[in-house]
Amino acid sequence: MRKILLSTTCTGLLLLALPVRAQTVNYGALADIFGEPVTTSATGKPQKASDVPADMEIVTQDDIRRSGADNIPDVLQYLTGMNFRRNGFNEPELSIRGFDEPWNPRLLVLINGQPVYEDFFGDVVWAALPVQLDEIRQIEVVKGPTAALFGFNAVSGVINIVTYDPMYDDIKSVTARGGSQALKEGSAVATLTSNDQYGLRLSAGGQSSDEFKTTALNPAQRLSSYLAPFSENVAFDGRARLSDSTVMSLNGYESAMRRNFLADGQIESDRTWSLRGQITNNSALGLANLDVYWTRWTFDFPILQQATSETRDIRASDLFQLGTDHTIRLSAEYKYNSANGQYAAGSTDFYNIYSFGAMWDWQVSPSLSVTNAVREDYLTLGIKGGILPYSAFGSGDYNNRVLNATSFNSGIVYRVSPEDVVRLLVSRGYQLPSLDVLGMQLPQGGNVDYLGDPHTQATQVTNYEADYDRDVSPLGATLRTALFHQTNFNLFNFLIVTPNFNAADLMSTNTGSSNETGAEITLKSKAGAEVRWSIGYSYATISDHAKSGNGTVLAEPFSVYHNGTPASTLNASIGHDFGPLEIDLRGGWRSHYQDWGFSQVSYTYIPVTTKDYTTLDLHASYKLTDQVRLGLTVDNLTQANTYERATSVPVQRRVFLSATASF
Repeated sequence: MRKILLSTTCTGLLLLALPVRAQTVNYGALADIFGEPVTTSATGKPQKASDVPADMEIVTQDDIRRSGADNIPDVLQYLTGMNFRRNGFNEPELSIRGFDEPWNPRLLVLINGQPVYEDFFGDVVWAALPVQLDEIRQIEVVKGPTAALFGFNAVSGVINIVTYDPMYDDIKSVTARGGSQALKEGSAVATLTSNDQYGLRLSAGGQSSDEFKTTALNPAQRLSSYLAPFSENVAFDGRARLSDSTVMSLNGYESAMRRNFLADGQIESDRTWSLRGQITNNSALGLANLDVYWTRWTFDFPILQQATSETRDIRASDLFQLGTDHTIRLSAEYKYNSANGQYAAGSTDFYNIYSFGAMWDWQVSPSLSVTNAVREDYLTLGIKGGILPYSAFGSGDYNNRVLNATSFNSGIVYRVSPEDVVRLLVSRGYQLPSLDVLGMQLPQGGNVDYLGDPHTQATQVTNYEADYDRDVSPLGATLRTALFHQTNFNLFNFLIVTPNFNAADLMSTNTGSSNETGAEITLKSKAGAEVRWSIGYSYATISDHAKSGNGTVLAEPFSVYHNGTPASTLNASIGHDFGPLEIDLRGGWRSHYQDWGFSQVSYTYIPVTTKDYTTLDLHASYKLTDQVRLGLTVDNLTQANTYERATSVPVQRRVFLSATASF
């Protein structure tokens, strides 16, 4: 009971000093008070992961370092409930609880609360993320739809990357890596700070390598047709305390990358610019936050032409308390996204989204809390310019299109005892169609056009979940379990079929519904254990009810999921320190699943079974001095090649050395 009272008391005392979605939180001080990593991203107040009204797992900087990974998807690939596949050297995919596809538009990825997925296509370009692993404090992974808490398109889940705050954390480091596949990688992070009044963090990084080699699995793909993948980015993040009650933040980045997107045989080069400003004020009216950001993407496909997408976003929120037991958050958002170039035939497609949200967190007693949140998204579509002559749509189909969606999250968190926590969760989120889905106009020559459908409906995802966490003191471990059932209504996808070659070919449409039932269980040693270990198992079964417009069952790579997710996944890890030497092993087993390979004969996608496979990764590091650490990482330790996708090259064993110097 003392632990419960301490947690509740700390939350009440610290709430009025905390911002909403603003990195002016002293996470280090909060972690010391709570005795474990703390989040504020879900409700705005400090909470342990077990107290969040959602299924959340927090990956710490120590976890990142001990993984030996050089990118975020590799760090997260062995979490229970996570599905991981790699298309190419720098083209990994992450999905939560299945429904994986070559472009995964169901996962919301944030850096300090700012969406970093690419709005035009609606996917996450991992190689373009403007963050270095050394500047990450923690990664918060949320499973299930949480749009009312985190924002629209938080459908399968959320990954929120929280960096060190330059106002509180002094980070200076340089890291270099090199190894197989001609890997050359480097990053640097430096912080300037002064007495809790201001702080500035600068970071830069770059990577280049060779692509994985092709084999007879897909002989139509030749290594000579691909270019060497690379990524590079620079970023800054600044804070200034204008008064005792007001903090201003400004950050921005530029990023460039090239990837071989083997799912459709394309080589893609992107460049991104972003600028973000925030101001947070604590007054008698609550903790108010104004957040504005602008992002511009350019895409270059050698076979096609260049495209450009631009996003402008304004968000405002206010977090306040009524008495000591009720926490309220009100929010509003306006977002504008436009695209022109290869998918608009000289025109500009755009949409406006107006959003309003409210959250009520009620601390019924020291051991019981109830959280309810609702969000309304209102989208209006538009087009400026002409429409392809063979299009089935007119300007009215675009300019009069309105789409609205109401999301909600409800959660009961009951701490039965200091060792036992039960969470009961019900949530509904919506995956809004991207501009590519709504407005693609891609001429193919002659009378052939590839078209998006401006009448595509949003996908509704509803999740019912019961979680149980237990502190297993005799083992020095924590047990986490989850049972869930999810319904997906109005799925929308691209129909990859043989073109008609004589008329417009509708490439996106709503394809029906799909249901999923699953279970997850993880047993993990507590932080600070002499031997760190974990074991996790997940089971998921998916049943599709997908139909085309004429009522026939679809069999397409973007609309069939029932065999596309491994039914069983098993992950495990173990690690130990031998003085200055750290050694960690991580591995996993995936049961077989169906993927789709592109046929160069029929020019259609055909089903291909990917056999079950096992991966094992090793990382060893040696602390040479207090400032210098050397590391060795071996991915795919037990096999030279792993086939994870039918449309990609096999994932080869990777071996690389690393050196990090901290100052």
